Amino acid sequence: MASTQRYRGRGGPSSGRAPRGSACLNCRRRKFKCDGARPICGPCIRSNREFDCEYTDGPTRSPTQVLEDNISRLEARIYELEHPETVTPSVTLYDPRSAQPVAGPSRVSAPQAPNMPISGPFSGQPEPAAFLAPPQSVQTLNPNFGSDPSPEVIQMLIGHFLPHASQVGFFLHPARFVARATNPQAFTLALALLSAVCLWGARLSRDPALLAHEPVFLQRAVHSVATALAHPPAHALVHAIQAEVLLANYFFTANRLLEGRYHCNAAVALVLSCRLNKLRAVLDDAATAAAVRGVELPPPADAVEEGERINALWSVFILDKSWAVTVGSPSHFNGSPGAQVDTPWPLDIEEYEYGGMHPGVQGSRTAQAFLEDVVPDAEGISSLARLAKGAALFERATRLASQWTPAMVYVEQFATDFLVLDSVIDQFVASLPPIETAPTQNGARTLLLTYTFALAATIQVHGTLKQTGGGTAQEKDVAAAHAAAAALDGIDLAQLPFVDPILAILWTSVCRVLIGEVARVRVLWTSALLHDGDTAAATLEAEHDGHLTALHKILDAMAALAPAAPLMAVQAAKIRQEFEGTPP
Repeated sequence: MASTQRYRGRGGPSSGRAPRGSACLNCRRRKFKCDGARPICGPCIRSNREFDCEYTDGPTRSPTQVLEDNISRLEARIYELEHPETVTPSVTLYDPRSAQPVAGPSRVSAPQAPNMPISGPFSGQPEPAAFLAPPQSVQTLNPNFGSDPSPEVIQMLIGHFLPHASQVGFFLHPARFVARATNPQAFTLALALLSAVCLWGARLSRDPALLAHEPVFLQRAVHSVATALAHPPAHALVHAIQAEVLLANYFFTANRLLEGRYHCNAAVALVLSCRLNKLRAVLDDAATAAAVRGVELPPPADAVEEGERINALWSVFILDKSWAVTVGSPSHFNGSPGAQVDTPWPLDIEEYEYGGMHPGVQGSRTAQAFLEDVVPDAEGISSLARLAKGAALFERATRLASQWTPAMVYVEQFATDFLVLDSVIDQFVASLPPIETAPTQNGARTLLLTYTFALAATIQVHGTLKQTGGGTAQEKDVAAAHAAAAALDGIDLAQLPFVDPILAILWTSVCRVLIGEVARVRVLWTSALLHDGDTAAATLEAEHDGHLTALHKILDAMAALAPAAPLMAVQAAKIRQEFEGTPP
């Protein structure tokens, strides 16, 4: 209450509803009745969303509006990379490191944003410092605030980070990363990457003394990623991609989805600009390459360096496929010419130490061939490859489900597409090893996520097929929800303080199926008690209790993981609220 009164004294109405057009951006989006209090309104204070309370009636654009503009510009650049046939060198662009303009590709129309030049990330010569300008909301912060962490603190933060690194998209070789991070020569590791790792190390430490520095590491990471490639050695390009992936997952974990989307898009744009999606491609169209290539990486020094590049592509692919569903935007790896993935399925990073891929291994339409069930899926059995397949199945199923309407003309073809996808999902799940056989807890976490991706895809498929009358197996979505809950039996949650944040979204989908079943069975149970006798009622009671047990198992897992992941806490609260609304 004191906090509310403190803000009330700074202007704006103290009660009632704000005049038309003067509500804050968050209240408008969430359809709340804003009271117009400045700088933070009452509804945003009460819902603990002070960070999102912004007004758009001032002389300048709000931080969120600027960030949305920047996202639009990133997406426009990605569109160019996806569709190189539409790009013509008709616009003169300014290279900030040169006194002369340089030629570069034209753009599709996109809103202009401060500190985000019209050029793409690599036009003629790389200009990623301009391309990766941070969101305005953090641009005014001083990147030199506070003292630099000592080598001992950096080592401590890395120690907190590495056990959970795979859960936030870390794809670099761990031993080489540590060697670079602890090397007294500062130029062996990009500052953006080191800052992002320190940021995550502080978040995962649970140490109040380290957590107090989390905002400093965040501002440094966001600012340094904007200038990470100003004068890059070869490895800095891959390090910048890694930093963007870590930042995207940090913001997604913090339930700051717009900022997460921004950094996810930046990672996608860098990957496509470097053509990491065309490594070892069977066919590489020279015209396409000339149209989209703005920077050409030198040949990898060895198999491990090649592996880092391959795994960078697939880690960004997973990030994009995972969160496109959540933020409601299409995946950028959509099969268009510049974005088609022809890179072979990845190995786990340790495997590259022993020679990596055979020289004859090549790729073509790698993800699409898997989704279309074109060839038997005999490749891609590393944990990272399986995770990429699971993410691809989830995104594909969700995208198809979003296209369904009762009035659609081609219902039969739509159902056929779903059934083909359902077959691919079933084959994929059958190929996965049991979670309890994973040799490490980290491997078990990754396998849990892979299973949950595939089972959430099944839920999407069969939830939609029920509406189409597609003649699918009865209650397969319910069985998938129970399987997702049962998958937790192979995990020791006490040893896992953190998991990939996308599990919060996947578990929400699973819980909604279980809540629907609890509500359905309660109605039947009540009817059976009145009309069908004790035997039928006892059967329904057992079914009800089974659904309830599965639901609480997932909610308990979400509660255990919530301290390190605000998104997990938010999604768990939503599920509990929905469950409380079911008829008794």
